[in-house]
Amino acid sequence: MKKILLVLVLTLLAAGLSFSGAGKEAEAKMEFAIIPMFVGHPWFVRCELGAKRAAEELGIDYVFIGPEKADAAKQLDLFNDQVNKGVDAIILAVSDVKAWEKPIADAMAKGVPVFGFDIGAGELPIWTASGWEQVQSGINIGEGMAKEIGKKGKVAILTGSLGSPFLAERQKSIEDTLAKYPDIEVIGVFPTEDDYEKALSICESVLQANPDLAGFASTVTTGAPAAAKAIENANLGGKVAIWSVALGKQNAEYVKKGWMNGALILDPAKMTYLGVMIAHDYLTKNKKLPKPGDKYGWADEPVTLVEKKFSYAPDVLLTPDNVADFDF
Repeated sequence: MKKILLVLVLTLLAAGLSFSGAGKEAEAKMEFAIIPMFVGHPWFVRCELGAKRAAEELGIDYVFIGPEKADAAKQLDLFNDQVNKGVDAIILAVSDVKAWEKPIADAMAKGVPVFGFDIGAGELPIWTASGWEQVQSGINIGEGMAKEIGKKGKVAILTGSLGSPFLAERQKSIEDTLAKYPDIEVIGVFPTEDDYEKALSICESVLQANPDLAGFASTVTTGAPAAAKAIENANLGGKVAIWSVALGKQNAEYVKKGWMNGALILDPAKMTYLGVMIAHDYLTKNKKLPKPGDKYGWADEPVTLVEKKFSYAPDVLLTPDNVADFDF
């Protein structure tokens, strides 16, 4: 019996293994908690795909956990459970930022670093991974529009509320980009209050007044399907360009028909992938934080704004081949 045990030990040692070494290896495996506002919606289902992909690439564990519906108290309970469990990092998205200031501060005082994703969690998280950065997305919309219409023609800009500083930045970025092309005329900026029916009515009126319109550019997701429907109603499908931030499900028909070639979506999977990568770098590379020009694998090169502590995953252009992936 002693001989058998001796042979077994020698075999394990020869393979470079030991019982104590195996235990240390398992103990060293990191675990991250990603906590959305709620789970089950296709948006958050895709969020989890990004976290899973990053965890697999990094060789870490993750838990994607949230309430079944928007419930701030339940979300906070789940957050505290993960803090008490001692996960290596938490990546969080919340709606009521003020209510989360103390829980986040307490978690970080206990040695659990907290990061944000999507809308983030105010100023306290170490860093936030998001998307649709307003200036770069405006440049993407403007350049895409200019290319599709041959750098000439009339363009109408749709926006939400004129009082939104966020949308104003994207609008200015679109206008500045189109202004580089002397043969493109911006005929006006039309506020829709982010209301589909109002946007549809405005688009129909613009088309009636400008039968030679070359394209619609929109700062809000409501503008894309409204413009597409107005174009369809006017029997101009494929003849008027549409460039806008957009969602997948409501635009799938128009993308597949080739009537909407400029729908730019925020891929939530790339956003959470980016968040996990940023948190892992912080923990494994001497508290390294993003800087402009850094690249993160599948998420490529985000737009990083150091003063805001935000990195924005690049926009994704919807195509007939990928639109089915975005069922939201």
